[in-house]
Amino acid sequence: MTTTPPPGWYPDNGGAGQRYWDGRQWTAHTASPGNEPPFVGPALPGGPSVQAVAGTSQPNWFLRHKVLSGVSAFVLLLVIVGALGGGAEDPAPAAAGTSTEAVDEPNTDVEETDSDVAAASEPVAEAEPVDTDRDGVVDEEDFAPEDRKVQTRDDVDTDKDGVPDYQDDFPKNDKFSKDTDGDSVADQLDDFPKDPRYSQDSDGDGAADSKDAFPGDPSRWKITFAMENALESARDYLDFSAFSRQGLIDQLSSEYGSGFKVADATWAVGQLNVDWKQQAVQAAKDYLDFSPFSRQGLIDQLSSRYGSQFTVEEATYAVNKIGL
Repeated sequence: MTTTPPPGWYPDNGGAGQRYWDGRQWTAHTASPGNEPPFVGPALPGGPSVQAVAGTSQPNWFLRHKVLSGVSAFVLLLVIVGALGGGAEDPAPAAAGTSTEAVDEPNTDVEETDSDVAAASEPVAEAEPVDTDRDGVVDEEDFAPEDRKVQTRDDVDTDKDGVPDYQDDFPKNDKFSKDTDGDSVADQLDDFPKDPRYSQDSDGDGAADSKDAFPGDPSRWKITFAMENALESARDYLDFSAFSRQGLIDQLSSEYGSGFKVADATWAVGQLNVDWKQQAVQAAKDYLDFSPFSRQGLIDQLSSRYGSQFTVEEATYAVNKIGL
């Protein structure tokens, strides 16, 4: 690229003096060497007009050297054309404070392949909703995505009783569905459906069997002080003599005995853990110690309502046991 010289005085071709260059062309102003005055004139088109400098009114150089002037004009034209042409090829000047040298790109460890670039440029397609059982409900909203008969939990009724499993306390039993107190007894069978401690009240007296001393007697359920006394008396009688079950009840309830109510006496005898056959054996021995008996006579005495009131089976067992 050819650089245009800056404005100034330069050696005059074909002459011994200096000629002024205004930055784009040679002017008509000349001076002798070493005596160049300051020049005031335009450096660019449109500037102020050139002012002549005193002492420089020499004949026009272009008029004196017509041939050289033509050659110089042609050379100048080539210089200008070259400058303009070269300028078109020059890259744009760098911005202030920056270098025109190429900057090395940072080196990265990850190599980007064509497939990576293509994948990054392609939009990600959204997955189509899946309906595995083809029941019209997509899997993510389907309670049983592989069973087309089930879409929500309301459709699951194992025992087919019309109550969905999640609301059925007995999902495999179509006879029951509710267990309000969670005691594993269906409300229909629970005499205390809101109390998990109890479930049965056999006699319907309002007292649960587990706390009812008389689960088969609706007239009572609680053990009274009289009943406790009857039980204590029954134990004392057995320590003194042998008794049958009925004979002991009569002894406790008789006006000639302890005088307890028949119900209290019956309850007390029922609380005893007694082997009534062994009581019959002891009673048979007591009778024989008092008086001789035949086999049948002793059986009758043991089983008679006027005697010991053992059952015939218990009396026979006792007679056989003593060897009569």
